[in-house]
Amino acid sequence: MLGLPRGLQRLTAPFRRRLGAKVVAAACAFVLWLFVNAGERETQVLPFPIELRNLPERSVLINPDGVDTVAVRLNGPAPLLASLDTRRSPIVLDLSHLEVDTDLRIKIRDEMVRVPRGVRILDIEPARIPVRLERVKRASVPVTLVPAGEPREGYKVETMKISPEKVQVSGPSSILDRLSSLETETIDLTDLATSTQKTVGLMRTDQLSVKPEMVTVHITVAPIVTTREFKRLLVEVRNVDRPFQLRPPRVNLTVRGPQRAVQGLTLEEGAVYVDGGSYEPGEHIVEAEVVLPSGVELIKRDPPVIRLEILAPKIGARK
Repeated sequence: MLGLPRGLQRLTAPFRRRLGAKVVAAACAFVLWLFVNAGERETQVLPFPIELRNLPERSVLINPDGVDTVAVRLNGPAPLLASLDTRRSPIVLDLSHLEVDTDLRIKIRDEMVRVPRGVRILDIEPARIPVRLERVKRASVPVTLVPAGEPREGYKVETMKISPEKVQVSGPSSILDRLSSLETETIDLTDLATSTQKTVGLMRTDQLSVKPEMVTVHITVAPIVTTREFKRLLVEVRNVDRPFQLRPPRVNLTVRGPQRAVQGLTLEEGAVYVDGGSYEPGEHIVEAEVVLPSGVELIKRDPPVIRLEILAPKIGARK
């Protein structure tokens, strides 16, 4: 430094360094003051999230109004408000002092809202948050099936069985006391033609814990069985090379089987017959045989038996 002896310069060097640091700090503070106070002020409404902490053990929180944010009206310099990230500044509510099975409306005080210096809080809406703490209750709850759609034409669902039939549910006592069962997600039966099994979830609210969360549904599908009557079908006599008489020559039949097979069934000529190849001449009581497709069964003949008379050859006249 000009004008000072070297010795004096060495003695004053620490003082001069401290003075320089103070000047820099003062300049920074002045710039910050200008940023906060000299800028144009404006009013904005910003959402602040609610964060709940220290929930008492074996209790669950009920928020009847579903409030998870509050609207805070702020006034301050436009740059400060524009830079404010409310997601990083949640309003924290400490629940450790609350009693279980009580209804409360917790007041949101200004000091709970964290904002920079120079920003004023004008209003908070809602000013109170309704909460209810309830004891956690556990119960075994039956599962109810919710089917939809129809199986393929000609088929039906015979049984639907759930595994497990009951699930373990825990949650607020006010909900469990009214819960008689849990419904499955929709089980689609559209166009089913064979037995199958499906794994489906359960319909529940976020306040309930369910174990297991998925159930298995065993679905048994079978053809629809129907009956059909065929009237006055001609009985064919096979393997008889002698004159014969058949009484009655026609019968009525009732068959049973899958709906589609029975509805499409046609009994052509020769489908109903009597095999007389093993019979001697004379009168015989026989049952008519019926040619039916696989899966279709004969359940009734009318009449149940018929008379087959095979005539003996005539003795030739005397010469």
